[in-house]
Amino acid sequence: MTDRFHKIVFELTPDEDDYPPVSAESLWGIQEGDNTYEIDNTPYYVYGVSKGDWVLTRAESGEMIATTIVKQGGPSTIRVFASDQKEKSEIIDKLQQMGASCSSTRELSLFSVDIPACCDFSEIDKYLCSIADGEHIAYEDACLQHEKIDPARQAECSSQASIRMLTH
Repeated sequence: MTDRFHKIVFELTPDEDDYPPVSAESLWGIQEGDNTYEIDNTPYYVYGVSKGDWVLTRAESGEMIATTIVKQGGPSTIRVFASDQKEKSEIIDKLQQMGASCSSTRELSLFSVDIPACCDFSEIDKYLCSIADGEHIAYEDACLQHEKIDPARQAECSSQASIRMLTH
């Protein structure tokens, strides 16, 4: 890694069910200016941030803490839960065929999905809706940036954001 890449820490607050199971998540950021970084990977637990977004940070105890989203990059992020590893692999394969990128860890049933702006979000959403049963397979919105998504759905997703967004 070069000096342009830094770990950006997103502080998280677990809810009454202890979700997320961590109090912080680190994402790679590419330095774009003083205390400004472009996020270079897809979050597992952070809400309101996608790969390609620019965030403002503050230095604290040797770490760069994300404070504000200053620019959205265009991709949407969703998270998928698949309790069966074979089903999980099949879902990842299908999503990749549709143009999405998936970040997965073998030990976890949860994986994150980066949906580039050029992908058809509604096609991916319809596919996931058709296989989700809410128990063995489920998915959630983490950051919605595609056009033509129901405004109420976008507002609900935005209300869960882990950090605030700079408004213009």
